[in-house]
Amino acid sequence: MRAALLLSSALLLFGSSAQAFVRARVPTATSQDPGPYLYWAHPRVPMHFNQLGSRDAGQLEALAATRASYAAWNEVECSDFELVHAGTTAKNEAGFDPMGDSDTNLIVWREVACEEVVPPGDSCFVNGGCNNKYDCWDESPWVAGVTTITFSFRTGEILDADIELNGAGFVFTTVDSPECLPGRPIPRPASCVATDVQNTLTHELGHVVGLADVYDDPDATLYWQAKTGEASKRTLGQDDIDGLCALYPPGSGSTPLVAGSPEERARGCACGGSGAPLAALLMLPLALGLVRRRRAAWA
Repeated sequence: MRAALLLSSALLLFGSSAQAFVRARVPTATSQDPGPYLYWAHPRVPMHFNQLGSRDAGQLEALAATRASYAAWNEVECSDFELVHAGTTAKNEAGFDPMGDSDTNLIVWREVACEEVVPPGDSCFVNGGCNNKYDCWDESPWVAGVTTITFSFRTGEILDADIELNGAGFVFTTVDSPECLPGRPIPRPASCVATDVQNTLTHELGHVVGLADVYDDPDATLYWQAKTGEASKRTLGQDDIDGLCALYPPGSGSTPLVAGSPEERARGCACGGSGAPLAALLMLPLALGLVRRRRAAWA
């Protein structure tokens, strides 16, 4: 049986520190019984870009920054993994339909908060899905992005990955400099670096790859914190490169490693959990579990 989980993490846009990369894995009830690691069976992953792009950064500018984020992961020489731009799409629904045949790995901006457009009493507030039903942002206003990964609960194979970005609460930019002044209101559109598209997406794509946040290496793109105006995560740190090459070495076909095996330990895989809060929703037809990776910030 396949199970899908929505993995979420918190990358705070303010503030510090695993010395080694961490692989995301299927959550289990106890740490003594770790679940399989997440991985793509085929290391050439197509990504679709919602045709509206970012209201603040601009459609063409956001697309260019997105493709630069793909390149940051694709240019690693010790890995066969590749993120492929599969074109723009009108689709704006995140998540995985187990009965569908046209799922896409999607990047989409949500430009309005759900609390502003969802009628009071709508069942989606309880059952979920307001984001897709009303094309709105249904996370905390402090969260800048959510990466949703759907995977096999039994094997850890990733089936689908989607990134939603909070255009309702953050001003996304693509300019290189200067940084927006802290404590000052950020105009829309901004001529300074506020929430950098490439910085944000390069981090979120690390979760798409199958990596979790790290807490002890501020130089890592998967480091859990960032600050407004930051652009350093546009490029990968050595920690991120090591993680990608351990997951998808040349010629590997992205075969999953067995947790705790000598091969895994030799490659430096962290055996701990992702550090993300877990929440399993087992009442869904295919025992779907939901967990969220979040990115948050303050201006």
